[in-house]
Amino acid sequence: MRYIGDGRIQSHEWYQDFALRQRVLEAKSGLCLFALVRRRPNRDTVAGFVGLQPWTQPWGPTGRIEMGWRLGLAHQGAGLATAAARECLARAAASGIHDPIAMIDVQNRASVAVAQKLGMVALDEVDALSGARVAVFGFPSRAEV
Repeated sequence: MRYIGDGRIQSHEWYQDFALRQRVLEAKSGLCLFALVRRRPNRDTVAGFVGLQPWTQPWGPTGRIEMGWRLGLAHQGAGLATAAARECLARAAASGIHDPIAMIDVQNRASVAVAQKLGMVALDEVDALSGARVAVFGFPSRAEV
């Protein structure tokens, strides 16, 4: 959360609207930010989300398909984001999307590591409206030059 938005947890209504937007996006395109559920004996836990959606911010590569992930602290470091992101990339490829980007705060070492494990490299850097420096990660063999 410290690298996304202002770091605050949003209201219940915000998350309801967010979930609705994701369901609409999934119905239209087959892609969205999917809930990542960690299955354990006798207990399933929502670990976070992983998926793809259009980048809609007024800064950066507006209109490109962005891959993103967010996991709770208790679920980080177990390879969950990387494994789920690979599944999402396969789903995207089946839908004809072969060149997604990932927008990652340059200070977010964990997300940078996930992108690198996926074979992504930093293609560019931009400034977010918040002033944060954000790397645009992509697949070098697929990136537009």
